[in-house]
Amino acid sequence: HDVATPRGPGPVDRVSLAGRDHGEMVLRVRPVRVSLAVAAIALGVIGALGEPGVARAQGSPDQVVDVIEVTGVIDPPMSDFIRDRLARGSAEGVQAAIIQLDTPGGLDVSMRQIVQQILDSEIPVIVWVAPRGARAASAGTFVAYAGHLSYMAEATVMGAATPVNLGGDLTPTLERKITNDAAGYIRELAVLRGRNSDWAESAVRDAASIGATRAAAIGVIDGIASTLRELLERMDGKSIELASGPTTLETWDEAAGVPTATVRFQDMNVVGRLLHAVVSPEVAFLLLLVGTFGLIFEVYNPGIGLAGILGAVALILGFYGLSVLPTNWLGVLLIVLAVVLLVADLHIAGLGALTFGGLAALIAGGLLLFADAPEALALSPWSILAAVALTVVFFISVMTAALRVRLRRPIIGEEALVGTVGEAKTDIAPEGTVVSRGTLWRARTMETGIPAGARVQIKATEGLVLLVEPLHEDEAAPTPGAASE
Repeated sequence: HDVATPRGPGPVDRVSLAGRDHGEMVLRVRPVRVSLAVAAIALGVIGALGEPGVARAQGSPDQVVDVIEVTGVIDPPMSDFIRDRLARGSAEGVQAAIIQLDTPGGLDVSMRQIVQQILDSEIPVIVWVAPRGARAASAGTFVAYAGHLSYMAEATVMGAATPVNLGGDLTPTLERKITNDAAGYIRELAVLRGRNSDWAESAVRDAASIGATRAAAIGVIDGIASTLRELLERMDGKSIELASGPTTLETWDEAAGVPTATVRFQDMNVVGRLLHAVVSPEVAFLLLLVGTFGLIFEVYNPGIGLAGILGAVALILGFYGLSVLPTNWLGVLLIVLAVVLLVADLHIAGLGALTFGGLAALIAGGLLLFADAPEALALSPWSILAAVALTVVFFISVMTAALRVRLRRPIIGEEALVGTVGEAKTDIAPEGTVVSRGTLWRARTMETGIPAGARVQIKATEGLVLLVEPLHEDEAAPTPGAASE
């Protein structure tokens, strides 16, 4: 459904309410001048590094609605992003903020930070579980109940909010205390927002889940909205009680069939997206391995340090992800043991029995790494298989070649002269000069003396000084590949 807007001097001609796959507003931009487009792109690149991305859908310039898109685990980076956007929206005086939610759950502390920010918000906060097929599981259920208004798109689900132990086995008493705390918390949110408190408590105690249709029927949510257009229509005219007093939302002009507010889409900045991406079981696991491999390769093949730098960065990001996720550190120790066994076998037997032990330890470590995590945060078997394949390729090809280069006799420099034959250019008694491979060197001997013109064999080096002995006719020829002068 395209909504025409009055044409002005800016580059925006038209607003679409049917784009972005699930009914969100998007811009169709018709650039006026190439110079303006280039300037806009340059400013956008600069701003993306430090500020969340903002896309606008034009409506009334006096009214603004922010759409904060939340996808994936609710973790510290996501919590910081949501709270920052809500705080900025309040400071800028926006009419409302919409949290578009699609999450399998997350950390309790991050969830509570978001809920507290919503409860203290000076602007209305609408939680919208969307697009179709999305979910607000576990921590997402608490966030949905905290919103001043809550909507779900068709074919979405909410629930399964039972607290999950992220730190090992708990005693029955402690587990009961945690469950009771969560149940009391969500019941208070339900009472505050006038929603179904009985179902909310069952979501915590019995891990109950509910679809959008049923949720709307029993008062778990305020309604169903499958597109942003529908959401703006459902929101319009709703009265919301804030700490500063009641307010009424004005988001849709029914007569004209157009929004009455400008919609801004908020995205995380580059740093936030990076940190949020590494808080994924698969990504954290692979970063841990890649970082370790990078450091090992740098030790065996020192050069410009690129492998070491990339390995260190990968390890830092990987351990950040592990520190946020419900990690079983016994799994980390098994992964470290696997790497130690593989490196040891590389030196001892060249990928033999210890290699199979290392791969077994790697598989066991991967299975234990997030063993206590909920299903949404579990490590997939495919990522473990990919890690095993990556490890085998790395040690059979890359590390074998690196070790071969490390053990190879140097072909340049002073050490490459050891074993070769040269000619004494002056008397060596005990020091003199020797020519070897076309280069004049200082030389020293432990013999009584070597006359000029005599052939000598280089036995060792001391910095830039060669240690030589006279070469007798009955001695063996120079080592293969050595050149005599």
